[in-house]
Amino acid sequence: MNAEAPVGALPMSTPRETAALQAVQLVHAATGGDLEAFEELIRRMQRRVYGFAFQHLRDLDEAQDLSQEIFVKLYRNLDRFDQSRPFEPWFWKLAANTAINYRRKRVPTPTDRTADDAAIPERAQHDPVLAEALAELDPSYRLPLLLHYYADLSLEQVAMSLNLTIPAIKSRLHRARAVLRNALAETAEPQ
Repeated sequence: MNAEAPVGALPMSTPRETAALQAVQLVHAATGGDLEAFEELIRRMQRRVYGFAFQHLRDLDEAQDLSQEIFVKLYRNLDRFDQSRPFEPWFWKLAANTAINYRRKRVPTPTDRTADDAAIPERAQHDPVLAEALAELDPSYRLPLLLHYYADLSLEQVAMSLNLTIPAIKSRLHRARAVLRNALAETAEPQ
């Protein structure tokens, strides 16, 4: 039984391409006023957005607030999304800009280091020294690092999100890894 693909059939998509197509369909429906589509979009991205916010701010409550602000901004700006372009880079650019603005207007508060570890995102639990070094990293290096490694965006998508060139992103990632490597080496040395 040989099944032939019908003439004009689309080639098989990867799971990532399928998810991207579904996200665009959800955005299109949400732009048309479909609240259920918008809620589904939030459900799909909520964990990654919260993780991004937590890694950026290192505060559980502030990360919740920032996540909420990112989704509010998304809702308000859905009509500005160019549906002929990929959704994820546009969204993460919006998220990165929201995070930068949030951090600028935020009043510094001491973080509660005794917070319940169960509430900390899973990736942050693996190495608290790395998480602390990441928190100390300059935002111009931290954002590309978080978008590439935590939000799992390609270099092209990170570049589009931050309005930078791919070589600039590569340079910032290289510099960020070097700064982190030095910070981790310093903490590993006996005092």
